Amino acid sequence: MARLATGATATLVGLALAHPAGAAELVIEQVTVVSPQLAAAQPKQNVLVRDGRIVSVSSKPVSAAAGAVRLDGRGKFLTPGLMDSHVHVGDVPGFPGGADADPAMGAIRDAYVRQQPRSYLYYGVTQVVNLLSTPDAAAAFEAQPQHPDFYRCAATFVLDGYPSVFIEDKAIRYRAMPDFIYEPASAAEHPLPAGMDAAQHTPEAVIGKLAESGVRCIKIFIENGFGPASDWPVMSKETLQRVRAETRKRGLLLLAHANAIDMQRLAVEAQVDVIAHGLWNWNEYSTDQGVPPAIATHLREIHAKKIGFQSTLRVIAGLADLFREDTLKDPAYAKVVPPSLLAWYATPAGQWFKEEVRKGLGGVPDMKAMHTYMVISSYGMRATKYLSDLGHPLLLGSDTPSAPTFGNQPGYDTYREMRMMAQSGVPLPAIFRAGTINNARQFGLDKEYGTVETGKVANLLLLTANPLETMRAWTSIDRVILRGSVIKRESLAAPRE
Repeated sequence: MARLATGATATLVGLALAHPAGAAELVIEQVTVVSPQLAAAQPKQNVLVRDGRIVSVSSKPVSAAAGAVRLDGRGKFLTPGLMDSHVHVGDVPGFPGGADADPAMGAIRDAYVRQQPRSYLYYGVTQVVNLLSTPDAAAAFEAQPQHPDFYRCAATFVLDGYPSVFIEDKAIRYRAMPDFIYEPASAAEHPLPAGMDAAQHTPEAVIGKLAESGVRCIKIFIENGFGPASDWPVMSKETLQRVRAETRKRGLLLLAHANAIDMQRLAVEAQVDVIAHGLWNWNEYSTDQGVPPAIATHLREIHAKKIGFQSTLRVIAGLADLFREDTLKDPAYAKVVPPSLLAWYATPAGQWFKEEVRKGLGGVPDMKAMHTYMVISSYGMRATKYLSDLGHPLLLGSDTPSAPTFGNQPGYDTYREMRMMAQSGVPLPAIFRAGTINNARQFGLDKEYGTVETGKVANLLLLTANPLETMRAWTSIDRVILRGSVIKRESLAAPRE
């Protein structure tokens, strides 16, 4: 369901420090620590941070150097910062392709680029995993003075398949997205372009090329079409097996875009590490209530094989938001969307994608369109609840922005993803783990993030409510602590231009 920016692949690598240096020492006094490794919240703790890392967590007073920053934690809750493991920093939500060629639109894009990382921080997201965008977009994100710790995942796809199918000019397609895999099984309909060497587009060659650039993570796309379309090429089972074998050989994590039952079955059969979308397309098994046996069997197999699962509930909800009368009136938008972009959304030009989606639905009125997407969304929510009831460790990933919809906004969508998980019936502690230790473990970053413990990076949140007791806690952030630097939350809100 996601339309992604075109561009070359990028690398999941450790952060090269680009943050301004924080205070040499920070002491958070008499705070209640809420952390996934703890059986219960620990009150009256004193936390010492030095050079961006946690030095100690203790009920005893801690000594600090003169000039250390001290925060009074009484009545507050200290948690790890959140990780959103599915973002696309290259896309401006709601922007049509090529829009910023107009100087006025370019200025709007620039305002968004400056605000985007701050918006993630505003909602407590201190780490992101970028699954696909151009290198320039990634560099622009990291160039901002305040941004979450940034990790990258490389991507590859079948020749002429999703997401490259959206670039109609094939000459441009192959230049813009060169890391494709040639699929011999689809050669009759999708032959290799003249002058290209098939040996350079085998699973082994493409993944090897990416591995040599230092990647630890590969995303593939198992997607044969949106809506009634089902003719986009996908990797054959043999090619998927070769991809899986090569990623294992090179120690790479394998993620799969797949949101329909038939596509997810292929992902499970290929033994991917993470399914990077929720299951909202049930096809012939669709039903108004419950989880049908075929869907339940599939979800139990995901659980049995310990495959990571990103519900990405906001993908469909973001489309429904196009048709909600109050979407652009949401006061939270003013906190994360630059005023010039918010004003443009309200213009006829800013409604272009809404009208495109409406046409795809047969020109139905707003309420009918919104209801259609709410029904589809309910399937993903039920699948998420079923996995949660199995005890499956869910992963927090918002897929922001999943399409050119103004319904998906950075940071705010991460929070709304958690809120939809709660509305699905996932318990608050499970949501907390999804956004902290589960993500950190899945992406091999649990030595750095995910808990409030000695030695961890001091990416922390100071809240005025306990997130194990109320979703409201995630909107009650008092301070964001980024590698030991203390940031007042409201200073991260979109400035009035």
